[in-house]
Amino acid sequence: MYYRRPKRKNIYSYFTPFLIILLLFCAVFFGWRSLNNFFIDGNKNTSNEKVFLSIDSGSAKAMTVGKSEWQNAPDKIYLYRDEKIKTGADGRLTLTFFDNSTMRLDTESEVSFSSLKKKNETYNIGVELKKGNVWSKTIHITNPNSTFQISTDVISIDANGAEFAVNYPGTVYVIDGNVKVNIKDGEKIIKTFSVGVGQQFIVNKTDIESIKKGEIAKVIYAINDTFKGTNWYKWNLDQSNKSSTEDKVTSSSNNIATSTDDSNASTSTSSDTTTDTDTTTTSSKTIYKNPIYIGKSAFLNYTDSVTNKSIINLSGALDTNKIKAIYVNKEKATITQRSGSGAPLGNYNKRWLVSSIKLKEGKNSIKIDAEDLTGLKTSKSITITYDKTPPKTPVITKPNVKDGGVFKLTDVMQAIEGNLDKDTHYVIVNDYQLQQYKSGSKTFLYYAKTVIGNLKLGKNEYKIYAKDKAGNLSKPVTIILQLDQKIIDAAKEKTSSKSSAADDKASEVKATSSGGVKITSPNNGKNLTTTKTEFDIKGIVPKGTAKVMVNDYTLSLFKPDDTTFSYKAYASMKSLTIGQKNTYKAYAYDENGKLLGSASITIDVESGKNGAPKITIPSSSGTYTTTLDTIVIGGTVGKWVTHVYVNSKRLGGYIPGSEKWSTSAELTNGKNTFTVRAEKGGVKVGADKIEVTYKP
Repeated sequence: MYYRRPKRKNIYSYFTPFLIILLLFCAVFFGWRSLNNFFIDGNKNTSNEKVFLSIDSGSAKAMTVGKSEWQNAPDKIYLYRDEKIKTGADGRLTLTFFDNSTMRLDTESEVSFSSLKKKNETYNIGVELKKGNVWSKTIHITNPNSTFQISTDVISIDANGAEFAVNYPGTVYVIDGNVKVNIKDGEKIIKTFSVGVGQQFIVNKTDIESIKKGEIAKVIYAINDTFKGTNWYKWNLDQSNKSSTEDKVTSSSNNIATSTDDSNASTSTSSDTTTDTDTTTTSSKTIYKNPIYIGKSAFLNYTDSVTNKSIINLSGALDTNKIKAIYVNKEKATITQRSGSGAPLGNYNKRWLVSSIKLKEGKNSIKIDAEDLTGLKTSKSITITYDKTPPKTPVITKPNVKDGGVFKLTDVMQAIEGNLDKDTHYVIVNDYQLQQYKSGSKTFLYYAKTVIGNLKLGKNEYKIYAKDKAGNLSKPVTIILQLDQKIIDAAKEKTSSKSSAADDKASEVKATSSGGVKITSPNNGKNLTTTKTEFDIKGIVPKGTAKVMVNDYTLSLFKPDDTTFSYKAYASMKSLTIGQKNTYKAYAYDENGKLLGSASITIDVESGKNGAPKITIPSSSGTYTTTLDTIVIGGTVGKWVTHVYVNSKRLGGYIPGSEKWSTSAELTNGKNTFTVRAEKGGVKVGADKIEVTYKP
């Protein structure tokens, strides 16, 4: 019989099946990871690409990704790409970007984040200013691929290590460093200017049209004194000075308690109560507040003792040269290196964190131990109260209307008063938190008024909430104020009847035109009375004109043989004065200096009014009675008034040009007299008085 010897297998034959199995396993594993990242993580914001929000005053609203409406924004949260934030009439806030640049928003301002990208050491930040004013301080960019840009409808600003302010849509003030300002025509950049420290850039649609035609447009000036005199300018300088003198230690929340199951991180309280040094450093609010020291080498960043969150985080800082471990209820804390551009707070060079601490309803005693290098522990105990019960719904006492009812107004202002639960810590009307309300007070007062913009024609809905110290919000009580056109008309007629007779005589001096020189804009060259403060005076001149002067100013952009001219009459540039008649006379000269003709126009900016202040809050009648120990007194004033005084005290919050003023006044039992005075250039320009009777 023939016997066939079996073929000997080589060593690779034994390993081939195992290799195939291993490759299949890797393919399945990494394939699943890729799909998971694509379908699940792909829609999430990365932890580094976020902006930290700190509300300095008043309130703010945010529109987050996936939401179609604005929602009240809590303090100390993160915002992400494609999200929006805006302030109300009372709000100011600070944004801190992941590269440590900061941006402050003025009242009634709005921005959105078009680009927030961080890859290795490359940062790309893009912010769109939709309205209002912002003040930015950017870090010095060394990476050529990094960018920080603010855009409006007409300009975009590229900043590198600069401090500057932007007023929507086309004004830039450079406080420190320099920026590049790009003028846009749609999405296309048509010209770029370098604007340095102490300079002001301003462009309008007329300038843009001129630049598109290849013409020269003057858009850079010295920063005007009007801007430097604003409350916004002074406030920002104060904030910047605070930032430069304080230790720049980061803190991402004023609340120690934060929920771990919030579904939308961008609208919830931050999940880390002390430092998130990847994103927040140089804000003036970034100093640790109310620390509780554990021995001399560690502390807890403790800021609140009541929360409505069942799960919280606790964190702080420590000196690792003396402390080797921190324990919270015997759980060892995670210790990480503090980073960022801010210097360490003294010797506290690292941070510690214990997360997901569960609380039971009521009071919770928490023990914190700091263990030194020898093993000796120093302890500190704190009490945190978990309260999830909201306060009772407020009760409206004035005007006399039931919850959800409609009250027809007989005036253009209305006080809303009510009673509150004893646990009330804040009162919120719609999206506005009452600034003058004192925690624990059983009553509140709110004014709806056309002059301050919170009362308009038609039906106005006001939802009033009570909020306790833990953050629980009551069910709202709703009141609807109906304002009819006839009430508005009656108020206007009443105001008009009190105006000076000089208003009717403002146009007595006629505009002139001779020798082919004519003013065509504004108002077709005719004199006008107005409340506006910026005008482009345009006109035509005859052929052969070599020079055009407006009053005593020679137009530098006018070219010989041009037949049109333009001159900026702006209050911000001091070429127009608010509160008086401004006469502008344009002269045309030939190349020999011979006068060819002239034209004139008078722009009267409220010269018939003396700017005298008027008290309208809490009443315009001159007398008022209240049961509150603190009230708001406010009213109107001329646009050009520089200072407002109440009982000889100058109001620091008054903004020239706003035509509004207000202040908080503490009352004593009985009658209280308040006198308001206005001042322009050191000269008093009128006064008003109110007598407030306080009956506890």
